[in-house]
Amino acid sequence: MSLSCFLDRSLQGKRPSHIVCLTVGAIFATKVLIYVARDGSIIKRLHAAKWRVVRFFAEPIIKKEVKKSAEGIKMPSKPGEFKAKRLPKEGFSDEEVINLVSEFHQNLDKTFEDGTLSGAVYHGEHSHTKLLNRVVKMFAWSNPLHSDVFGAVRKMEAEVVSMVVHMFNGHLLPDACGTVTSGGTESIVMALKAYRDWGRARRGIERPSVIVGITAHPAFDKGAEYFGINLVKIPVDPITKQVDAKEMEKYIRYDTVAIVGSAPTFPHGVIDPIEELSEIACRHNVGLHVDCCLGGFIVPFMAKAGLPAPVVDFRLPGVTSISCDTHKYGFAPKGTSTVLYRTQELRSHQFCCVADWPGGMYCSPAVCGSKNGSVIAGAWASMVRLGEEGYVDCCRKIVQTRIRITDALSKLPYIHIIGKPTACVFAFGSNIIDIFVLNEELRSRGWVLNCLQFPSGLQFSVTLLQTVGEVADRFIEDVTEIGGRMFAEYEDATKNGRRHGAVNAKSTIYGSQQKVSDRTIIKDVLKEFLNKYYSTEH
Repeated sequence: MSLSCFLDRSLQGKRPSHIVCLTVGAIFATKVLIYVARDGSIIKRLHAAKWRVVRFFAEPIIKKEVKKSAEGIKMPSKPGEFKAKRLPKEGFSDEEVINLVSEFHQNLDKTFEDGTLSGAVYHGEHSHTKLLNRVVKMFAWSNPLHSDVFGAVRKMEAEVVSMVVHMFNGHLLPDACGTVTSGGTESIVMALKAYRDWGRARRGIERPSVIVGITAHPAFDKGAEYFGINLVKIPVDPITKQVDAKEMEKYIRYDTVAIVGSAPTFPHGVIDPIEELSEIACRHNVGLHVDCCLGGFIVPFMAKAGLPAPVVDFRLPGVTSISCDTHKYGFAPKGTSTVLYRTQELRSHQFCCVADWPGGMYCSPAVCGSKNGSVIAGAWASMVRLGEEGYVDCCRKIVQTRIRITDALSKLPYIHIIGKPTACVFAFGSNIIDIFVLNEELRSRGWVLNCLQFPSGLQFSVTLLQTVGEVADRFIEDVTEIGGRMFAEYEDATKNGRRHGAVNAKSTIYGSQQKVSDRTIIKDVLKEFLNKYYSTEH
């Protein structure tokens, strides 16, 4: 029986008004069903509703525990320390200001010269720092917003973009381009804004979706929240920690405007299968953003440094945008990054242009209106000072040091490397010893690593500071010594039938928070941390 015959028989004898009401009702019910299921499964929504009920009855207890968790976040201070809670009645002399600032720097900042920090400071060598300070000083008052006044910064900003475009082989395309931003987060947020507006203009999609792996940087969450984008997160391979390209393809739907790959990921230093993602992007006519913020000045130079390197740039036809930080392994002053586009048409969707403002015509390429021209000049100076050969040499030193560390740690019976790191970043964990207790003991020796969750681990972004002297060897020795002692305690406890667990409070808290099912509670703790950050009551 054909559909038309079935409908004729079912609706025979029905009044026209009845048929119209049934049609409208069916359309409305379908729209409601699509809306309910759009941002996740009904089970997921019911799960969230369950925790809202729990929170309603347990709110006083939760608030008390959140406050207690945040107590340890207070900034340390010394008795009698000067605090500028309000403007001083009379201004201080230059010498007094310098003395106060020097005191803060000495008392509150950790030293980085000994190479014990993961990331944070990526170069730090004296002569390079001296050059940057001279350039930054020269352009202290410059603002690219006034491009007719500060022409030098305008020139350098355009050239920074051009140099990075060439690094990613954009010069092989007719109009590859980009912009300078204030950091990797703004680069990613701007790319999302461009894809959202592209989806609206080209496909009429009001609320588009973007597909990322769970290891993608939280800047994608931020951009999605800002611009009303549905961020679809998919799991990664449990062994390699790479995004599964075939799995990602299953999630592409009518409202998808872009998919995302990282090169490398922040947590594990793994490069996603960008070539496979490029093929998928071409097949479905969606954008592909490559987040190269962390590896932007490492991955492009690996092949020239004689290291195995995947292709992640504009040579792949599906790659439509790339984020690359100049202020990490580009060794520029903090506050500069770039976002690159395959075409000027796609970049134009990033821009904000206002033509009918009484104050005149206004246009801005990114979030910031006014920008710090001095750090842009510093980025230009850093790139020109090192040149391609300088970056290739730094890349070789950094990646070889990372390989040396991971090879040594992987031989320890109580440590395993998480995933398959490719470039400058790696992570390690343990199924035997408490990795967070290990972290606290390493911290007592000056090492500052990043704690990971799901699974528990420690992340290390290897920089130029770890390639000099015996820094890498010292790290290996410290992990071996501390971990070996913990492993011996574990074996002794196991042999004698005793339970061996962590006794470190901070480690217990960090490990326990991963077991909290309602992640909104953890978000409350994070918000309280930000409240404490801006508190002067310390």
